[in-house]
Amino acid sequence: MAFLDILNIPGLLGTDLHSFKRANIYDKIDLGLAGVVGLIGVAVLILNGFSTPISCVPTSCESSNTNPNCALDWTFQSGLCKAEVQSLPDASFHYVLVILALLLIGLLTVPIYWGSNASKELFDNFYYIWAKLKNGDEECKDVEWKRRMHFVLDQLKSGNTLTTRYALYHGLALILDLVSLVVVGLYTLNFSDLGLDPLGLASTAGGKCASDGFTCAIPNRDLFKWFGVLTCLVLLAKAVVNLKCLLFSLGLPGIFGRNFLIYADNLNDNSDKPIYNIQTNPIMVLLHTLLVALKLIFIAPIQWLLAFCRFYARKHDSPKEIIKRLSATNIRAEQKETKKVEKEAKALETEVNGDDAAVKNGDAAVKNGDAKKEKPKEKEKPKEEEKKEEPKATPLIARPAQNWSDLFFIIDTLSFNIDQCDLILFMTKINPVPGLENKKVNVDISYLDSSNNTLVVSHTDAGVIESLLDTELATEGGLQIVGWLEGPTGIMWSQRTKENPKNLAFAVSLGSTYELVSAVYGRGRMLARLQNFTFQCPQDTKKQMKKYGQNIPLSAFISQSLFQKFSSDQ
Repeated sequence: MAFLDILNIPGLLGTDLHSFKRANIYDKIDLGLAGVVGLIGVAVLILNGFSTPISCVPTSCESSNTNPNCALDWTFQSGLCKAEVQSLPDASFHYVLVILALLLIGLLTVPIYWGSNASKELFDNFYYIWAKLKNGDEECKDVEWKRRMHFVLDQLKSGNTLTTRYALYHGLALILDLVSLVVVGLYTLNFSDLGLDPLGLASTAGGKCASDGFTCAIPNRDLFKWFGVLTCLVLLAKAVVNLKCLLFSLGLPGIFGRNFLIYADNLNDNSDKPIYNIQTNPIMVLLHTLLVALKLIFIAPIQWLLAFCRFYARKHDSPKEIIKRLSATNIRAEQKETKKVEKEAKALETEVNGDDAAVKNGDAAVKNGDAKKEKPKEKEKPKEEEKKEEPKATPLIARPAQNWSDLFFIIDTLSFNIDQCDLILFMTKINPVPGLENKKVNVDISYLDSSNNTLVVSHTDAGVIESLLDTELATEGGLQIVGWLEGPTGIMWSQRTKENPKNLAFAVSLGSTYELVSAVYGRGRMLARLQNFTFQCPQDTKKQMKKYGQNIPLSAFISQSLFQKFSSDQ
């Protein structure tokens, strides 16, 4: 059911461990506001009753209450005047609220997006890959499993089922919200003292009944007015939420929650070609969306109708008619065979013409008594074969923009419930992009400050993934390198450098061997574990200082330690 999809009741109870929380905060707010409208409708119905009460008294009671007729019970007369005095909003406001609440909540039960098996199946397929790769299962190393993974991912990249269904659902919800807002607003204006009645819903009797002999009043008009104002505010907020969700489905990179489209546009493969085709021009994105919407509204129904008529009006072909149809492969084979026969016929004709000419030339030489030796015949130059048809490149269809693909719809939807850093790292596992685990100690940039024996450790850059993570964490300090040195005196914790927060500084002792243990952190969580690095500080740094100055690069330590180790082995 749609309610279970949005509220995620099994997830709250801990019984559903194999699904995502698909509903983001806006979907939950939309459901909550629909429930608020329902509660308002029920409250008004309870306070007002099924029939709106009306109170009528003689007109003379308006000026003076001393008239004995004012103390009488005029309930019967009030019932007679109800149809004449009550306006349409007075008689039906409580029913309108209940009906609108039922429509708003009932839309959730329609399996357009929520409650649809097609939507849930796509999320389950993505979750299967996500769970396996995140947990690092051994099955992920299997070649056949990787092939199945790429088949599923290709389906998600090429399909736009989720975007279409999500846009359709929130489009209908937005239309229903606006219609409800207009209806409740017009009713509320009728209850106010402003005298605004655009549609003329107010009663023409003006509160008078029985030839102006009785004056009637509706005691619940103030109740209707304030509940109407509250309902208008709720419906306005609900319309804004649905508009936000509808704009989410437009696929505008970096706007309305589609941040991951910007990140995907920066991903390149090993040959520096973009992995995904993302349209970053907002005008083109809006134009494409408009064309798709117009096609869905005006052209698609006609196509469905034509396909329906063609299916039921088709003529079943007989076996003879089927045999008459030649496939494209057979036609090409016959064309090649015809060309081959023509070439053989032309070659045979050329040989016959050459023999006849040689016989004629021999007879003429005998008649003329030519005793000269026959000159060696020149080798006949083979005639050029007919020019072969120039090969034409097979026309390819340009890759469509993937702004509306199911893959990025799922990822951007999950970004409301899952850390965006995890989703960025997930892309390194399904695409040929180097990850954070490839970061290593940069021995050329890392150096030892000989003035105070402080070792400053710097790491290599991880490429585009590191830049994307720095962009995502820009407001939170970016990526951080956390680590320590394990040496003879135990664990030595690092300090930050002012020049680069990612560098680690340690106070080391000359002649000691250390092992660096480090990891990459973001938002206080470990994102990747880096390889340990072992090195030995030199006992004397005078030679290195003469060559490198005060800051001695770490590469000098490694080369010296390796040389000493090689010499000791000899």
